[in-house]
Amino acid sequence: MTAYPFVGLKPITRPYPSSGDCMQGRVVRVIWLLARLLRRDPVRFESYRERFGTSLRSFCRDIAALRDAGIYIEAENGVYRYICFRPGREAV
Repeated sequence: MTAYPFVGLKPITRPYPSSGDCMQGRVVRVIWLLARLLRRDPVRFESYRERFGTSLRSFCRDIAALRDAGIYIEAENGVYRYICFRPGREAV
């Protein structure tokens, strides 16, 4: 009888994404949010979840990243909108 090395079963689970994949996904999500806001489209978490399948926490992080970048975002009743300030109109 010959010795045959036993190779165990491989797991069927998905591999854990590398840090580069996570960052690319976040960049895509933030750009999508920014494009929607700049087009004056109201953004809701439901549409974000349908598009990317992520959690509310990720949505809040992406909105916070845009706000940290200097984008003025108004939130009212779950609808997020871009606020545009024009220096000529507000200045007195």
